[in-house]
Amino acid sequence: MSSGLQRRRGKQSSTIEESSGALEDAGEHKIAYDPNDISESSKGNQVPVLTLMEEVLLIGLKDKEGYLSFWNDNISYALRGLIILELAFRGKIRMVNDPARKRFEFPDRLIECCDGSMTGETLLDEALKLIKNDSQHMSVSNWIDLLSGETWNLMKINYQLKQVRERLAKGLVDKGVLKTERKNFLLFDMATHPIQDPTPKRNVISRILAMLTNRNFIIEYDEKYFPQTVKYKYLRTVCLVAGCCAANVLENILMDLSFESRDNAFIRADEILSQFSEYPFVNKGSSIGVGMNLFSEIEKEIETDKPGDLVLEVVAAVISVFSKMDSII
Repeated sequence: MSSGLQRRRGKQSSTIEESSGALEDAGEHKIAYDPNDISESSKGNQVPVLTLMEEVLLIGLKDKEGYLSFWNDNISYALRGLIILELAFRGKIRMVNDPARKRFEFPDRLIECCDGSMTGETLLDEALKLIKNDSQHMSVSNWIDLLSGETWNLMKINYQLKQVRERLAKGLVDKGVLKTERKNFLLFDMATHPIQDPTPKRNVISRILAMLTNRNFIIEYDEKYFPQTVKYKYLRTVCLVAGCCAANVLENILMDLSFESRDNAFIRADEILSQFSEYPFVNKGSSIGVGMNLFSEIEKEIETDKPGDLVLEVVAAVISVFSKMDSII
């Protein structure tokens, strides 16, 4: 994967997506998810109400203004990687079970659909249909590129997911987290989505800060948005931190920390990217004494939830892609 090419091309597709999404009518109907489908598929609240993409979008969103930074050209690509992660956590995709895969780097290993049933989340279902219906197995990095529109293959240019940020924001409106307003930006009007219910974002920030600043990482649960019954709680939070790093929004929640604490939090985030970019996950310890119990908790939930090595390899592959993005930011 040519990271430099992705950065430049990602910026162009990001600008197109932002401008087209800005002119789209907000609408009143629920287009981003089907609450009935989600209710039926949650299987006892094993899936959180907010997806990883929505959580990262919330971190990047300006609370009162209701829009993302216009200078952030990383978030669009990172959101596509989080779609792959979310599908893996929901048991929809996995690595192709071929012993020869171990000769390749994790991002270059091929993935396949193992459960084609719909999730109720529109973006996840669109990506799942593409993976399920494609006649060829492709790698994790290839799928992230295709979903981002970063491909020279004209036969697969229609694989790009359009207006992802705007659709995620509208999904959060449907879930009661955001609201929709129209804002004038001199040359055009744009639909903005300020915070309506601050609780979910507060909880997401709390989980991230606990992982990056506390000696022992303890999750504070929320019965509505992130109940204790959710599967892969600790591993999801690792992916949340990795996604925030790749999307270049982590600094948004570290600005209020002291200089030393903020510096240590970034160091810990880099350590997490390094430790979870390969599978089996290797506990290299923490150079700053933060999150000392993280690996033991993840080992417990892997033993309990039993996702399987092929699913965990997908997780490692996406985090590996994120670590390469973070290294050039």
